[in-house]
Amino acid sequence: MNELDFAVDLAIDAGAILTHYFRTGLAVEAKGWADPVTEADRAAETLIQDRIARAYPNDGIYGEEHGRAGASASARLWVVDPLDGTANFAGGMPVFAVCLTLIDATGPVMNVTYDPMRGEAFTATRGGGARLNGRVLRVDDVPDLSGALVHISFPRDRRQWRQGLEMVRLITEVAPHARNIGSSALAQTYVAAGRLHAHARVSVGDFDIVGGNLLIEEAGGITTSLDGGAYGDGTRGLLAASPIVHQRLLAMGLARTLDID
Repeated sequence: MNELDFAVDLAIDAGAILTHYFRTGLAVEAKGWADPVTEADRAAETLIQDRIARAYPNDGIYGEEHGRAGASASARLWVVDPLDGTANFAGGMPVFAVCLTLIDATGPVMNVTYDPMRGEAFTATRGGGARLNGRVLRVDDVPDLSGALVHISFPRDRRQWRQGLEMVRLITEVAPHARNIGSSALAQTYVAAGRLHAHARVSVGDFDIVGGNLLIEEAGGITTSLDGGAYGDGTRGLLAASPIVHQRLLAMGLARTLDID
């Protein structure tokens, strides 16, 4: 079994844990402001870490709930978000995903984002394209922001909340069909699949973003920081979109206007 098939099977099994717990009245804990966690998050991540450690003992693992595990000096790292959209999950809203990304010294090489409520497995490999249940994905473009579906993610960092709200105001003035589905990982897949035209956020994140960037790029989209630079730690937010929409949003100068460091 190759790594992609392994990751798809693993994401599906982790998704089965989530659907088992869904709408069962699980207690919700707070890791931080606007950052909930449940037993389902932890159970799914435990399964994922155990299976990766057995199949790829020389690889490192970086999970949202349990932190780093596996080979610390490895050139390969599995980035794991066992449940992206925990607030949706805890509230009984069926919009959440399992996200697995394999990274080497040059960046992401593979991503699987699985929506267990719809049975949708979004996959991408570097240079191999992006797919949904085996069907090739391409981003969708529109010539004007007035017709664009732009997903705007809200920051978890309270210090960036006002910037996030201001970005909503700025974007909705020109793209009135903006929305938020409560899962950045699924927002990324929806851009890759052409269901959304863009995803913007003032904050950066590893678990729910980096693999989705690979999906979008392999589907013909563009991913940068809000100022057009390369996305990564310490950069100024995220702008992931189809080419024309990316150009239009970048021209707004959001990073400068919002004074995002």
